[in-house]
Amino acid sequence: MSMKLVGIGDLLIPAPYIEAGFSGYREKGMQIEVVDWPLRDYEELQGINLQVETQGSEAYDVPDTLIDKLRDAEILITQFCPITKKVLDACTKLRFIGVLRGGYENVNVPYAAQKGITVYHTPGRNATAVADFTVGMILSECRNIARAHANLKEGRWVRDYANAATVPDLEDKTVGIIGMGQIGRKVAKRLHGFDVQLLGYDPYADALPDYVARVSLDELLVHADFVTIHGRLTDETKGMMNARAFSLMKPTAYFINTARAGLVDETALYAALKEKRIQGAALDVFEHEPLKGDDPLVGLDNVTITPHLAGGTVDAFLHSPVLLAREMEGALSGDLTSPCIVRQK
Repeated sequence: MSMKLVGIGDLLIPAPYIEAGFSGYREKGMQIEVVDWPLRDYEELQGINLQVETQGSEAYDVPDTLIDKLRDAEILITQFCPITKKVLDACTKLRFIGVLRGGYENVNVPYAAQKGITVYHTPGRNATAVADFTVGMILSECRNIARAHANLKEGRWVRDYANAATVPDLEDKTVGIIGMGQIGRKVAKRLHGFDVQLLGYDPYADALPDYVARVSLDELLVHADFVTIHGRLTDETKGMMNARAFSLMKPTAYFINTARAGLVDETALYAALKEKRIQGAALDVFEHEPLKGDDPLVGLDNVTITPHLAGGTVDAFLHSPVLLAREMEGALSGDLTSPCIVRQK
């Protein structure tokens, strides 16, 4: 095997992580090179990611100095660096692209398909991290953990919060999970140990765990004490949590989003929280990131907010190259049956 693999490291998965994850390929005779995507800081990375997520891979102009280091690649590995038409035209030997995360908005998949290039992604690479964080957000919001902490740090001993009359136990409550993919299932598994009733909505999921009742979206919204969303952002799901959806929820219910901001009409959510039509929310993603200090959400007393942290564990980043390398190995022998191959509809 004399193929050449080039990995593009970034601030979250540095080049050495990629090299280590694909080290087994070198043992099989493959040439492996890793390069760094030159960025100033995490804020720049986050800004580019948001731009690509909302406008597509072609929204970012990949520097020529980086493209020059990719030209001979037959396999290209990236996490966030966009693989645009310009990159694909420059890499004339390219056969495979591997994306070190579940989302692949940073790759011009249709153009890659036109050129006969197979694209892999890594669904569920941070599913454990996001599922753990989701449970933490549920508890933090309904039990006022973050607010109490912030008050004590400021020297205030506060025990009376916006939900004082309805602070719940989790036991016997109903949790509705929108999206029963890898993350949704892990959330369900964790919450099952809290002795909650679990409802799941996902028109595309196979059989659900026996402790999750499959229901319609409206049924879930009407009956759940906690609604947590874990769907992919598509044209179909964009803004699915809108004014109507929030109007169906109980006034004592909580909404949690550790997935994608675009799944939610943020204006409708703000109104529901401001007018106390739902009890509270816990949010890790926002329409405009980074969230500004004067954003209306910041001033609410019934929301827990975090700066897009849910998937960011060292374990998730370290393990991503290993997972992707395992899935792409079949391609080296012509086996293109991996479920991690992006299929064009």
